[in-house]
Amino acid sequence: MQNRSSIIKLALLAVAFIILMGFPLVAPNRYIVHIVNMAGLYILISLGLNLAMGYCGQINLALGAFWGVGAYTAALLSTRLGMPIWINMPVGMVLSGIVGALIALPMLKVRSHYLALVTIGLAETINVIIVNETWLTEGPLGISGIQMPNLFGIAIDGAERFYYIVLVFVVLGYLVARQIVSHRIGRSFIAIRDDFVAAKAMGVNTAFYQILANAIAGVYAGVAGVLYAHMNTYISPDIFEFKSALFVLTLTMIGGMGSLAGSVVGGLALPLTQEWLRAIGNWQLVVFGLAIMIVVLFVPGGVVGLTRRLEESRGIRLPWARRPAPKPLQMEGPNVP
Repeated sequence: MQNRSSIIKLALLAVAFIILMGFPLVAPNRYIVHIVNMAGLYILISLGLNLAMGYCGQINLALGAFWGVGAYTAALLSTRLGMPIWINMPVGMVLSGIVGALIALPMLKVRSHYLALVTIGLAETINVIIVNETWLTEGPLGISGIQMPNLFGIAIDGAERFYYIVLVFVVLGYLVARQIVSHRIGRSFIAIRDDFVAAKAMGVNTAFYQILANAIAGVYAGVAGVLYAHMNTYISPDIFEFKSALFVLTLTMIGGMGSLAGSVVGGLALPLTQEWLRAIGNWQLVVFGLAIMIVVLFVPGGVVGLTRRLEESRGIRLPWARRPAPKPLQMEGPNVP
């Protein structure tokens, strides 16, 4: 039975590899590829959100700010200093991670829904700075003329070519997230999420891991921001508003909070959902708000949670429905750093 399961997993991986590598070649038009590229960026942001919120219990609605820091870092370095994406990426990651860590500091003093209020306020502060500091960010006009990537003399100048760059970062981001979840860091995150007081009593450095979780979320969103800037060659403050964070949060919850697979499901669904709801304008916020309420009340585990319940009720082992990291009963050592 185990060999059969392994064969099924390998077969699924092979099929997925073929589909992913060949998608730009069979896509009906460039716009479809662009939508899939955006889905990849949303997957990255959702992975960071899931690590901070789904695994560590840190409600963070400042994702638009992290994304904006990464994008504007890349835009400024590219247009003013002529730096390529390969230099802008690590700089954007570091700065977004620092912003995530700094935003986490006031969050250490509050719990529950107050976390959401604090992060919304901080995110709006950063957005106001982006809009008003026109000498640096060009304000509402945005920044244009951002360089497209160049790899070994080959210009990555279209959605089809940029697709493979996004794919590489999504795969790497997912693998890193899996490693974090299975590591001591992941166990500490889950301990804080499940029982903050008990985790502290067991020697978990709760402040450190709370800051780390938000810094990681910042890094993931920063990667997405840098990719977004170089993919579109133009950015403006609109895309980094609070509603962007709300959209990512909603689709992550629908996919499955506390599950990396849920981030993939939510990230893939987000751009498609935005396209379907484009005609209703700002009513999108109402739809996403209602979706959050429905998920919280009736499907708290999201799509991935439903597949797990199917496993348990029918005795079916689905190859893609992975269990989350085990809940920590004992921490290693008297004082986990």
